[in-house]
Amino acid sequence: MELQDLVDAHAIEQTVARYFDRIDALDPFGAAEVFAEDATANLMTGKVYEGRASIGRALARILLQYRHTSHHISNHRSQIDGDDATSLTYIYAFHRFHDDRIWHLWCRNFDRYRRIGGVWRITERVLIPIDSDPPWELIDDDWYMPHPGRQSHDELRAQLDASYASREEA
Repeated sequence: MELQDLVDAHAIEQTVARYFDRIDALDPFGAAEVFAEDATANLMTGKVYEGRASIGRALARILLQYRHTSHHISNHRSQIDGDDATSLTYIYAFHRFHDDRIWHLWCRNFDRYRRIGGVWRITERVLIPIDSDPPWELIDDDWYMPHPGRQSHDELRAQLDASYASREEA
């Protein structure tokens, strides 16, 4: 890994942090500034938005539902290939509706980036929901996606049983 890769990875992570800072500041058009002009975004609304202005308007409509939001990012990973990159970021999002209901969302953002004029811009965002509490009736259960490669509980039980069996044989 080269020093420039570390610099680029940090810049990409800061792009994600800047986006959520603007979201929590109720500044959807500021949040949309991290996107390329021709970006696309799937924001869990059932639509794919095309273009920075469209993404900003979609974010504004989404944020109007909430009195407050607080987004927390973790497990950020990026892969850089010259002036193109991808990242995967885990998000916990707290939402308080205007009627004081609270909604928690756990999700992942998969982003594609392009370095434009020396600045990393998101060219594609896919918000991948993992779970929410309480479940929201507007979001179909089949939208929630488990971790890629997640094994079933039955597979884990079989591994655990095999582990105990091999211990007893030794």
